[in-house]
Amino acid sequence: MSRKKEIIKVSMVFVLIFTGFFVGTPITIEARTEPFFTLIAKTSGPNNFDILNFITQHLARIGIKVIPQHVEWAPFFNELLYFHNYDLCHVGWVGGEGDPDWTGVYNENGTLNISGYDISMDWDEELGTGLNEWYMKQGRLIMPPHSEERVQHYWAWEQHLMDNILPMLPTFTPEVFTVMWSNLKGYDISDDLKTTWGKLSWDGMHQGQVNTSEIVISEKPWIQLNPLFDFTLSSARIPNKVMDSLVTQDRDLNFYPHLVKSWEFLNDTHLRIELRQNIKWQTDPEGLFPNEYFNADDVLFSYYVYEDNSDYSHTLFCLEDIKKVDQYTVDFFIDQDPSTPENEPFAPFFRSLLLQMVPEHYLNQSQLADGKTPDYAHNSWTTFATQCFGTSLFEMDPLYNPIETNLFLFEDCWLLDPSIDKSNMDFDRRFGNFSSGINKLKIRTITDTMAAILELKLGNLDVINFGGNLGQRDEFLANPNFSVFEEIQYFYSFLGYNMRVNRPHIGSREPAPGNPNITVGLAVRKAISYAIDRQEINNVLFGGERIIQHYPIYHRMVKWCDPNIIRYNHNLDLAREYMRIAGFGELPPYGLDGWEITGIVLVSAIFVGIIVFTLYRTKKK
Repeated sequence: MSRKKEIIKVSMVFVLIFTGFFVGTPITIEARTEPFFTLIAKTSGPNNFDILNFITQHLARIGIKVIPQHVEWAPFFNELLYFHNYDLCHVGWVGGEGDPDWTGVYNENGTLNISGYDISMDWDEELGTGLNEWYMKQGRLIMPPHSEERVQHYWAWEQHLMDNILPMLPTFTPEVFTVMWSNLKGYDISDDLKTTWGKLSWDGMHQGQVNTSEIVISEKPWIQLNPLFDFTLSSARIPNKVMDSLVTQDRDLNFYPHLVKSWEFLNDTHLRIELRQNIKWQTDPEGLFPNEYFNADDVLFSYYVYEDNSDYSHTLFCLEDIKKVDQYTVDFFIDQDPSTPENEPFAPFFRSLLLQMVPEHYLNQSQLADGKTPDYAHNSWTTFATQCFGTSLFEMDPLYNPIETNLFLFEDCWLLDPSIDKSNMDFDRRFGNFSSGINKLKIRTITDTMAAILELKLGNLDVINFGGNLGQRDEFLANPNFSVFEEIQYFYSFLGYNMRVNRPHIGSREPAPGNPNITVGLAVRKAISYAIDRQEINNVLFGGERIIQHYPIYHRMVKWCDPNIIRYNHNLDLAREYMRIAGFGELPPYGLDGWEITGIVLVSAIFVGIIVFTLYRTKKK
């Protein structure tokens, strides 16, 4: 081969190598394309801001510039509820609600309607309102509350909301972890500690364990123990173990009779409950009432004080009346809208049967001048706030100890009485047979989570919940002395879209040029939703450990979550298509645009020049 041909061949190889390098190197679109428009994104909290930074990069690929802003919580809260001076926000919903009625969040006049939905967005001439608004109002009326008809109704609502309105893109749902020594057998994460107690047993003793008749856990300090005033979660956990509700609900949101033997809807606004008999109250701290039994008077009194003076009074707005039929039969009369002449159903009311029943005989020892309102200044109320008692599995140690709270099995508890029929509670499966001899729950006061973890490792605690700490989880998983349980939270984060008409582009109500059946704003929101790669964010920020959320309600509410809900999985082609539908023209194909081609041509030209120059020099020689 001649020298000239060798030079040409080598030069062309270099051209191909460098050309391939430039073509194969992903150069982000934001460096190559002028944005179509700019959006302001606000959030509070370090993880949320990290998520926004990823979203900023992802949206640049479809020609949207995002300016992420971190705001302190107080002003951010005001932005969400009052000022709405943003296009995007990243925040989360948290709570323990077990009903799919999210009125207040997604309806037009909802206090937490941060995305700005209004009925003009999906107006239906036949219904005379927005379709989303109709779905939400109608969902409250469907009876019975947990019927298949109501489930299907809310599935249809979720699909409409997420496909035709799209007020936000759900992002992530975290898990929390419970760890215990592995010689504790029978624990069931699907139920609470009280319900699963009868299935627990010790298989030998672990390091640091004192005896096998108790279980030791930790809690932050409690403030007060009256269930009417649920100031903190730690304050609520002791009453939940000492006191009973009329019905119970498992982690799958199924309801079971509890203090109630049965219930029946005589019509859509009239609920009749029949109470179990021979359920004994624990003796009050002063020993004044040693032989009292639960009956209808306790039910009427409990709901009266919950309505009159509690943190839950707002949840009972629909309780028109409650009447005693006899000592073990009570009627509830429901009216969602007192302004109309007829009573209206309110399906979410059924969750009010989860409220803890309080002892009428003890707390109603004196009344005000009306002869009905209890005297809340009576010393019984003060005592009850620090020494509560009820009808349930545990009773408090009468000796107050600020370092730990001891709960003992209540020997006369109806749950342990074989003479009381509990067949409709699925009792054996849910509660066990209580054959292990474990009769004490010790709750140590430990404020710091890391201190609790250390106490567990030393064997001074048997069970702890340590939140979502993945490092600690992996450490315990690798240790055969411990068992780890994962639980989905009543929480999810989301990227909220400000759909108000004063927000250009993202809130535009104009028909989309590429599809007049949807608005420009909806097309842009869909483009954003498909452009965001939640899996990448999950992998980088959370090690792939977060659950990617698709529903407008909690992921944990499994039975109410539409299994066929529209899923905005990352799809850059679809994102670009919706940008085109919104009227923002064609973007260069991602990975190869004008700048990239220019680079290729430039490098190629350089090497062609080298070839020509080399050939010229060779010829001269």
